[in-house]
Amino acid sequence: MNENIRVRFAPSPTGFLHVGGARTAIFNWLFAKNKNGKFLLRIEDTDPERSKSELSEQIIRSMNWLGMTADEPIVYQALNIERHKQVALELLETRNAYYAFETSEELEEQRMLAQRNKVPFKYNRASLNLSEETIQKYLAEGKPHAIRFKVPEGITEFDDIVHGKTSFRNSDIDDFVILRSDGSPVYMIAVVVDDHDMKISHIIRGDDHLSNTPKQILMYKALGWDVPQFAHLPMILDEEKKKLSKRRNPVSTEEYKEKGYLPEALFNFLTLLGFAPENNAEVVSKEDLIKIFTFERVNKKSAVFDMKKLNWINGEYIKNAKIPDLISLLRNSKLSHELQIDLSSFSDEYLEKVFSLMKERISTINEILEYGLYFFKDPAGYDEKGLIKHWTPEIRPMFEKFHSELIRTEDWTSPRIEEMLRVFAESEGQKAAPFIHILRLSVTGRTVSPGIFEVLDILGKDTVLQRITDFMQKN
Repeated sequence: MNENIRVRFAPSPTGFLHVGGARTAIFNWLFAKNKNGKFLLRIEDTDPERSKSELSEQIIRSMNWLGMTADEPIVYQALNIERHKQVALELLETRNAYYAFETSEELEEQRMLAQRNKVPFKYNRASLNLSEETIQKYLAEGKPHAIRFKVPEGITEFDDIVHGKTSFRNSDIDDFVILRSDGSPVYMIAVVVDDHDMKISHIIRGDDHLSNTPKQILMYKALGWDVPQFAHLPMILDEEKKKLSKRRNPVSTEEYKEKGYLPEALFNFLTLLGFAPENNAEVVSKEDLIKIFTFERVNKKSAVFDMKKLNWINGEYIKNAKIPDLISLLRNSKLSHELQIDLSSFSDEYLEKVFSLMKERISTINEILEYGLYFFKDPAGYDEKGLIKHWTPEIRPMFEKFHSELIRTEDWTSPRIEEMLRVFAESEGQKAAPFIHILRLSVTGRTVSPGIFEVLDILGKDTVLQRITDFMQKN
């Protein structure tokens, strides 16, 4: 292992693992594996009101599903709060931070004044100018106070691995709070302390964190700590070029699992949101992605979450998957419970036949149940347009006669059934197509399916004959 390369993914357990967060984790993981470094996971659970243990478990479960386990024990940030406080007090002692005694009402007045003047709000540093005597008096009186970091003059520059040279004027940066009036540390100091203590060498995260970076660099320097390298990834947009929103798209990693996407396919797809392999390949194994991953091919522009492309990639992975693996995924499908299908009543041998016929036609595991529901349940109804078009008075008596022929058929295989149908149609002076349409409609309830003779073969004679009987009685 290259002990010098250490990266981390640090989600807050205030919600599910967002696909944007999963993409960030993937880039961290690929970079670490490519460099023979270490990938770490830190749960940032310092907000007791919003952080929930079940959400931490869900995030970890989603990470494991995608195949990204941490190389060291998971770090829970809440366990480090005393350490965060200690560092805040160190900054106070070195005069890189100071007590701020303003009340929330006084700060709100400053904000309203900035709003009236149409300028960005910036704390006026009133507490910085207090005399030592006044500060000690306020402390002795127990006056509530926060601790703010003192932003020095000058410019903060760094070389972002994705964006290149990036600079911020310190005059644009507020003296931000590092310790709240209740004594709790804020995110800004907690993340710096934890990254330092975890010996993180590269901080790889989304563009939405870019404005935090100069503040964190200033704290590193004030503490005399080595500054890690930063890489800020482009945002992910939906197909309308808007920020991904759960109102328009599924954004939870676990939701994609439940919808029947394979972890390898989602991993592959999310990697391509911002990373372009040299040969523009779109289906790339995890092993190959590790070998070829480089930040030189990470885009600066936002990536678009293209559902059609995800479905295509997932379909390619399904085509190349081993059928026993697909059966296992299907048996764990939540959709089967929603559709009231008892998959335990179907043998692996039966499901193997279904997948053999359907795997080239589906883009998710759930589509086996959605498009091939007739393999598991009798039709609840029949396509109305199909009935009007195909179930004509002329075809009815002939189809009833064909049904009688089917009953006498002993060799129940797709070639034999097809041969029998075509011979029967010819004997009736008809083309085979009208009989095929009604056969499909009566057995599946639909006008579209894979080869109907293969479907009949898989369903078995008894099921097929009963469905045809039911169809003729109902229609």
